[in-house]
Amino acid sequence: MRRLKILLIKHSALEMYIESYGDVKVGKDKSPAVSIANDKSHDVSIASDKSVNLSIANEKSLVMNVAKGQLDSVNFDDELFVWPWMVILKNIVTDFNPKSRKYYGKNHKQIKEELIMKGFHPMKVTAPWNHQGQTPFAIVEFGREWDGFHNAMMLERGFQAEHCGKRDYLGLWEQERGDRLFGWMARRDDYNVKDIVGKHLQEKGDLKTVSGKEAEDNRKAKKLVSGLENTLKRKTEELEQTASKYDEANVSLRKAMEQKEMMLEHFNKEISKMRQVECEYQEKVSKDHEKSRLELEARRNELMSREKDLQKRQADNHNERTKLYFEKKHKEKEKLHKKIHDLERGLDAKQALELEIEQLKGAFQVMNHIGETDPDEKKKLEAIRMELQEKEEELENVEDLQQTLVVQERKTNDELQDARKKLISWIGCPKNTAQVIISVKRMGEVDIKPFLEAAKRKISDEMNEKAATKRKLSEAGKMKAIEWCSKWDDCVKDPSWHPFKVVTDKEGNSKVHDAVATALKELNEYNPSGRYPVPELWNFKEGRKASLKEGVSHLVKIWKSNKGKKTY
Repeated sequence: MRRLKILLIKHSALEMYIESYGDVKVGKDKSPAVSIANDKSHDVSIASDKSVNLSIANEKSLVMNVAKGQLDSVNFDDELFVWPWMVILKNIVTDFNPKSRKYYGKNHKQIKEELIMKGFHPMKVTAPWNHQGQTPFAIVEFGREWDGFHNAMMLERGFQAEHCGKRDYLGLWEQERGDRLFGWMARRDDYNVKDIVGKHLQEKGDLKTVSGKEAEDNRKAKKLVSGLENTLKRKTEELEQTASKYDEANVSLRKAMEQKEMMLEHFNKEISKMRQVECEYQEKVSKDHEKSRLELEARRNELMSREKDLQKRQADNHNERTKLYFEKKHKEKEKLHKKIHDLERGLDAKQALELEIEQLKGAFQVMNHIGETDPDEKKKLEAIRMELQEKEEELENVEDLQQTLVVQERKTNDELQDARKKLISWIGCPKNTAQVIISVKRMGEVDIKPFLEAAKRKISDEMNEKAATKRKLSEAGKMKAIEWCSKWDDCVKDPSWHPFKVVTDKEGNSKVHDAVATALKELNEYNPSGRYPVPELWNFKEGRKASLKEGVSHLVKIWKSNKGKKTY
């Protein structure tokens, strides 16, 4: 459909162009003939038929015949002109410039502006130059159309009216010409002259007669009209074929549209059914989903209740295990104390027995010397010997018991050490020991607190003039303290470093000195070979090593506090 419309539009435009082309060509062909006739005062009347049915070809033929008759009246038929139409200007005033040693005159722009002001319409003006400078000649081009020919003829008639035509130029001597400007249309004799003007005419144009140019235009017009007529005929045939195809396509389209309407109606019915089924299915799915959601929510609540119950039981089990563990440790500790007490009593008994044995041995030796002659003394000696033997056997039993107790004490001590290590690992090293009584301390590690105080004081004195903020002072002091403490910590860990230097008092204060000295003493006491800090249970309030009982009591206290904070 769209293609058919385009073809119709092109067809109409082609017909309009053919009709208008004849009018335009007729107008162009009339121009030079009428103009020339007016210049020569020829009265020529153009008979035209104003009938509506007059064809374009008859009108054009009539006008061309009239124009040809006018040109014959001025003898232009066989006269050769330079085409594109040109006018030669001569005797242009030029002045010699001593500096450049060349001649200069009006340039092509000035000449063109003067001609335009006089009512002419030149297309281009050329002012030739040679080795001496600008020549006194100029060539004015008026184009290839009949309007240009009319302008060129008018310019030539203007020069002839002022007696500045070609004949006037050739009939005068150079001195007689003066400053007058001469001009005429370029013809065959100008074209064939072997000078700078003739060379330019040969390069830019050809020789043509007016009748030859008219015949050439007629041939082109006829050829164009013939081509347009053929094109119009071909387009008309294509239009008829396209119209036929359009009718066929229109019928097919009508059938297709009817089928489409039927299919669309069927499709809408099916869509309505599908939507109804979909709504019913969605309603069913929604109900099932709501039912499943309620069941899932009930199951979730049940699981959450079980989870809370399980967490409570786990917490109770953990608390019970912790309680049993502490009770077991307490019983083991009491048993250990009892064993230590028994061991101490056994040791006292052993020492008393050893003393008694020594006394009996001394008495036995004395009685042995005395009782060699006295039978009674011999009996006493035998009794002492038997008692001494019993005491020695008793001493052996006591030593065996003591050895057993020592082994048991060592085993129990190992268990206590393991319990102490376990307690240390549970409590861990706190970041802040300011409010802690019982905790873990790394023995042999330099305390950073004195360094922080000294660094803040030193940085504050240095940055006082700059009016630094508290935050900047705190950050700078912290960095300085860490750097300072790290340096002394490396010195303490170095086995080859032993002396205490006064520089600590100068750089910091007595607290810094005490911190370094304490770290070195603790490292020598707890880990002299490894030279690295070791964790130890510590009573920060009293500044001493904490007992296992204190650690267990502290852990029980923490456990009770955390137990009270738990919520289920």
